[in-house]
Amino acid sequence: MVIQHKINHIKIAEYFYLDEFQCPCCQQVMLYSLLLEKLIELRYKIEKPVIINSGYRCPSNNLEVGGVSNSYHLLGRAADIFVPKMVLAELFQAARNVGFTGIGFYPARNFLHLDIRSSSPVCWQG
Repeated sequence: MVIQHKINHIKIAEYFYLDEFQCPCCQQVMLYSLLLEKLIELRYKIEKPVIINSGYRCPSNNLEVGGVSNSYHLLGRAADIFVPKMVLAELFQAARNVGFTGIGFYPARNFLHLDIRSSSPVCWQG
């Protein structure tokens, strides 16, 4: 029997694996520890699975998906997430309470952009 290992499939927290944050085109990962801590805190607070749509993006992937040139995804300081069967507005409020400093609200696509920025907190709707 041959056991195949997926690159970066390493458990980094009770509910998260490193490969959830990897760039889809090159499998590189950059993950700011405070981002992970806040996602863990959010997961415990809402008591529901947090699905990572997008974590780290290399420059070429960021360009391909239409990300901004100064995206926090390029620094491993952002994740786009959704939570099945949870109202997005409630998820937004929970993320604010946890202390994410950048929150993008995308109701048409049912996800939140969450980041850890050092500047003043910013929220927007996309």
